[in-house]
Amino acid sequence: MNELTQSLGVVAAAKGAGVSLIASLAVVAQITIVVLIIGAIAWVASPGARRALASPVGLLHAYGVWLAWGVAVVATLASLWLSEAKHFIPCHLCSIQRFWMYPLVLILAGVAVRKTRWATWAAIVPAAIGLGVSIRHVWVEAHPESDTCAIGGAPCSFKWVDEFGYVTIPMMAGTAFLLIIVLLAVAGTGQRGGGAPTE
Repeated sequence: MNELTQSLGVVAAAKGAGVSLIASLAVVAQITIVVLIIGAIAWVASPGARRALASPVGLLHAYGVWLAWGVAVVATLASLWLSEAKHFIPCHLCSIQRFWMYPLVLILAGVAVRKTRWATWAAIVPAAIGLGVSIRHVWVEAHPESDTCAIGGAPCSFKWVDEFGYVTIPMMAGTAFLLIIVLLAVAGTGQRGGGAPTE
């Protein structure tokens, strides 16, 4: 327990602008997800909305994969900063989420360059698995009695970050995974079989 006690001391001293900035980016990402989903519903339901949204949707068709790549890059850098600069010890579930997030930086760069529809949709799979792990981790945080994992004295139920009353590290990771999924889905619907955006 000494290591965990020391880590708790680090956390108490680590609350700063950097952590708040990352949490704020997660909130912005959550708002973006809601806007994209509402826009997608309007696109399907209303011809008028389809005309009004034609330009931004066209941009998402063309650059959605690159935007998803950007989200993966930011999430990866934030994760590394929290562990390497702030010395937050990754728990078992954090490590699994990293396992699914970090490779997305390379995968999505390749998908963005190749621009093939099947690759765009296939890239959703690791993001969806990562999202599932994030959801599980958020549940464990909310139900500490269910925590059965601990590596290096870091229980999965411990909240290294708790901003705005709900934004924790797995919440941030899950937000990034979900935004990647939404961006890839929008981009994928706009690609032909060969990958070029439809008109």
